[in-house]
Amino acid sequence: MAADNPIASARAQEATHNFGFRPATPSDIPALESMIATSLRGLALGHYTQAELDGSIGYLFGPDTLLIHDQTYYILHPADSPSTICACGGWSFRKTLYGADRAPGRMPEARDPKTERASIRAIFTHPDWARKGLGTMMMRYCEQKAKDGGFDRWEMGSTLSGVALYEKCGYVKSGKLDQVALPNGEIIRIVHMIKDDVEGVARSSEVLP
Repeated sequence: MAADNPIASARAQEATHNFGFRPATPSDIPALESMIATSLRGLALGHYTQAELDGSIGYLFGPDTLLIHDQTYYILHPADSPSTICACGGWSFRKTLYGADRAPGRMPEARDPKTERASIRAIFTHPDWARKGLGTMMMRYCEQKAKDGGFDRWEMGSTLSGVALYEKCGYVKSGKLDQVALPNGEIIRIVHMIKDDVEGVARSSEVLP
């Protein structure tokens, strides 16, 4: 089901109450670093070369400690095992679109929810838990948290391996493709994607006179 309708798969998982969310803490950083590396090496190879992954993991892809400080980065875990990281992800009211602490182009300034989009950040699923709707479940959770923070439009810098999934979840390519230079001389491509709260607009229109 996840391959055809990831939203339906995520909703089915949500209905089971078998999983929970919690904010990531500084003590989770080593486990997040390991899990993100495992996710990329297990799920993104084929979209990126081994050299691109080697140069990007820990530099472009990894925990953003500012999100952890803001308490807007989360861990999805089995309900009975909060220390098990099935998936992780977050959202941000800051201008930085993507990247770990060492990544270039970081902009910690706040966004204006009236005119700007919130960023959906660094969603990764452990390969052992992949294709079960959990990554989409994390995305939906982050979108809702951003809505709670005053934003009704979102954007992200997607890995090549995530584009097809996010398109099925309502994101569209903006036409912008970043090519980020890595410390080992490789170049990695990141796709800019956007989404509006269509469901929220529809609900609002239903109550208009």
